[in-house]
Amino acid sequence: MSNRQGPPRRPTPRAPRPRPKFRNQLLFVFGILALAAGAFYTALVVATQVDQIFFPDTQLRPGGLIGKLPGVDKGDDGSDLGGGRINILVMGLDRRPYEGNAATRTDTMFVMSIDPSTKTARGVAMPRDLYVDIPTKGGGSFKERINTAYEYGENGNYPGGGQALAKKTVENLLGIKINYYVLIDFQGFKQLIDLIGGIDVDVDSPVNDPFYSDTERLNDFYPCIFDVGVHHMNGADALCYSRTRRNSSDFDRIQRQQRVIFAAMEKVTQLKLLADPTNVVSLWKRYKDTVQTDISDLQIPGFAKLAAGMQPSDVSFLTLAPATTPYTTPDGAAVLLPSEKGIQQIVDGLLSDAKVEQEKARVEIQNGTDKQGFAQRAATFLNTNLRIPEESLMASNAAASNHTKTEIVDFTGKRYTAERIAGVLGVPKDRVRSPTAADSALRTDASADIVVILGSDAKVDTSSALAGQ
Repeated sequence: MSNRQGPPRRPTPRAPRPRPKFRNQLLFVFGILALAAGAFYTALVVATQVDQIFFPDTQLRPGGLIGKLPGVDKGDDGSDLGGGRINILVMGLDRRPYEGNAATRTDTMFVMSIDPSTKTARGVAMPRDLYVDIPTKGGGSFKERINTAYEYGENGNYPGGGQALAKKTVENLLGIKINYYVLIDFQGFKQLIDLIGGIDVDVDSPVNDPFYSDTERLNDFYPCIFDVGVHHMNGADALCYSRTRRNSSDFDRIQRQQRVIFAAMEKVTQLKLLADPTNVVSLWKRYKDTVQTDISDLQIPGFAKLAAGMQPSDVSFLTLAPATTPYTTPDGAAVLLPSEKGIQQIVDGLLSDAKVEQEKARVEIQNGTDKQGFAQRAATFLNTNLRIPEESLMASNAAASNHTKTEIVDFTGKRYTAERIAGVLGVPKDRVRSPTAADSALRTDASADIVVILGSDAKVDTSSALAGQ
């Protein structure tokens, strides 16, 4: 018996209006900068709730300074500690200033995936017309555009509200766990750009939209006109440059949006806004109302330190657009159908490490603890966080004795993968070693390139993956 249901009636329908333009570039700047070369201080909020994942023992000290942070500072033994991926859903509301706090569609949605062990991040954008299964309170689902999930959740009293329904919808679509969300409207974007004194954008193609409007009210125009060349843009300029679609395609708009992102990253890096934790705290307190998130602000200084150490090259972007097909619904709506196989390939790209893929290491994981099923949990964890194929991961209870410290033996010189495994498990890289003569009998599978003997210090958190992943 199918659980598929028809869409619930929207409790608060809104009068028809022109389809909104891309107004939420702020999200991209917001989420992406948080993970890149020193994003906006507020962008840090996107990832500060990592406290429960790899900053569990960190507390604010007098004066606003932070102590040692796993994943940011070096440990007592000088090692770099890491952790599992953190996936953050960033949403931009299709909400006009005069609409107050109304629940509206999320015209922009993307997921930023942070890899703390390599201090890199990748984003994947989801087209607003993606036709997906949206869960219901009763356990069923209905087909609708993905940009309606937040609105349905808010207006339909979904447990946890619109953000919970949006997170669940995206989790089901991508097959990954969404740890946190960030929600912002384009008024917040303008404030953030103005906060850093504007940005310098290299315009590569002319833009001419004399009828651009943030409000779409009668005769309320903000002409958006830029010739080729470098332009200094304030918040309103940057927003219109990112949003307008007049005489251009969605692809052109995406290219403009990325220029705004990297211009903002460069400005924040120049200003060194993340260098002083106290400054970051002060800024966040001043502008925290521009965003809504389930991320705690207590860890902002710590994550600022992590973000400040990243470069623009550490951030990359993907889109689900290549994995979609245009479709017209029975009621005449133009939507995009997702390809399950195509989306899986894109998600693999989102979570993968090119060097790990190149080495193609076979990894044997041995449980050196008294934790039942620990090796299999670690295999799931490595598959989720490094995208090591399941067929290349072998879990066993072959370890001869209990280990307090994890050991990683690199038999065939695939040291990069071995050290990435160490980082993801949160153990020092000096635990990776070449085999000795006594290690010859360690492998129960002669084809294994790397043997991981799990100790009680290994940080394996399978909550970052969906059940069954």
